[in-house]
Amino acid sequence: MRGHGVSTRGAWCALVLTALLVVTGCSAARHVTEADRLQAQAAYEQAVAALARREWATALTILRRVTALDPDVPVYRNALGLSLLQLGQPHLALVEFQRAVEIDPGYAEGHLNTGIALAEQGRFAEAVAAYTKAIALPRLTAPDTAHVNLGVALLNLGRLPEAEGSLRFALSLDPQLAAAWYHLGMVLVASERRDEAKDAFRKARELAPGSPFGQAAAERLKALGEGG
Repeated sequence: MRGHGVSTRGAWCALVLTALLVVTGCSAARHVTEADRLQAQAAYEQAVAALARREWATALTILRRVTALDPDVPVYRNALGLSLLQLGQPHLALVEFQRAVEIDPGYAEGHLNTGIALAEQGRFAEAVAAYTKAIALPRLTAPDTAHVNLGVALLNLGRLPEAEGSLRFALSLDPQLAAAWYHLGMVLVASERRDEAKDAFRKARELAPGSPFGQAAAERLKALGEGG
């Protein structure tokens, strides 16, 4: 994530794997044989296992074959986009996420990941629009994460009251989100509410001291005059 804060795409990728296990959608743009479909499903399961092991390049190779065999299944496109995102190619990932939501406009994870790819490119206004679409859809599996990402994008746009509202809503869904506490601290610093910011950073550090968010929170506390 550019601008304020720490990237959240690694955390989201881990969460999305559970959604990837269920293959939905159909193949309408070209004829896909039953053999193609079965081969794609088998290869996709291998790709999911590679993603779970964080073997991004391996997953990418497999998923290119999957989408060649059966190109119009949204979760296949989404998984391919995740591989590209983790390999530092958000512009290519964006194409795959957008294709996923073209196939299925109700595919909430596709909209969420579209937002992540846009945010990784510093396109925060467009990211806000994508996150908002994801949040509005009933099939979204991780609304807490979506609200954190929305809050970060709003922070980068300087829309501080909205950013605070989104992050506090995420914390109402899951008070253990270190990322939300850290970014809430960033919003409060930008709002010149230092004492409240310290409280938020302390919470992030307490919840996940060894994580990127916990470590960043400790550094922010030092900058605010408190020992880490």
